[in-house]
Amino acid sequence: MYFGKKFEPPSEKVIHGAGQSPEQFKRYWDAVEKYKPAIYMVYNRINNIKEKFSRKIKEAKKISPALILQIGLNLNVKEFGDQCKQVQKGKYDEEIFELIKNIKGYKKPVFLRIGYEFNNPSHDYSPDNFISAWKHIVNLFKKQKCENVAFVWCACTAFDSRFKSVARIMEYYPGDEYVDWFGNDLFGVKHFKDSQDVVTEAFTKEAEKHRKPLMIGESSPAKVGVDKGKESWNEWFNPYFKWIKDHPVVKAFCYINWDWGKDWKQPEWLNGRIEENEEVRKRYVKELSNKKYLHLNYVGKLSK
Repeated sequence: MYFGKKFEPPSEKVIHGAGQSPEQFKRYWDAVEKYKPAIYMVYNRINNIKEKFSRKIKEAKKISPALILQIGLNLNVKEFGDQCKQVQKGKYDEEIFELIKNIKGYKKPVFLRIGYEFNNPSHDYSPDNFISAWKHIVNLFKKQKCENVAFVWCACTAFDSRFKSVARIMEYYPGDEYVDWFGNDLFGVKHFKDSQDVVTEAFTKEAEKHRKPLMIGESSPAKVGVDKGKESWNEWFNPYFKWIKDHPVVKAFCYINWDWGKDWKQPEWLNGRIEENEEVRKRYVKELSNKKYLHLNYVGKLSK
């Protein structure tokens, strides 16, 4: 399956990515042997791009100047009121221009997930305001002629599983001319194992319908972890990679290499650090050796 979208790899190929802190990315980098990730995940809130983003660019370059960036741009700045309304009114234009300047200067391909997981109920975005904010940001990028960026419209279908319908998610869609890729964040195995989750499958079909490649923007073995070795692999990792192979619209995956109790305040999600269980690490490396996956050495072949 191939749609010819920006930075989309050839049919049946999937770009390998990881994150989401410099320390854990480096450990993951070492753990996967010669199959180095092509994508490096970073995050920034829209209100502090000037303060923090240039440092994150430098951190990526220290690891490898060839990395593709995958940026989660957080619009959820609740202490300042309705953030999406403020974005569309220009409150954060200076921050956005700083982001554009840094991305243009980076020169390598960049995936930008604007307002990722927009369907999270805690974000309280209205569809109209979210769409207006999205269009405002994309229009600024276009006016500044920033060509090395692809815009990823990234949901988390787990948030809508209780509704058993993808219709709510699609209310937030900005339109084909404003979106380069679809994205979905996958954590709980029940949302992809054996393709049984209705919303996840319907959302994946929407990506195909709109002729957009799909990125797994975030993933980690939530509530399974790596510590059980082969059992962990069979419970989460094997179904995860099978799901990717069963859905040719998937063109990139990004793995969060975290111990969720130590690296984040979510201990119930357990330890997802690949390097901390040798059985999982070896199986993971073997999986990455499949020619389906594209690694760091592929980045130079990507066209704008």
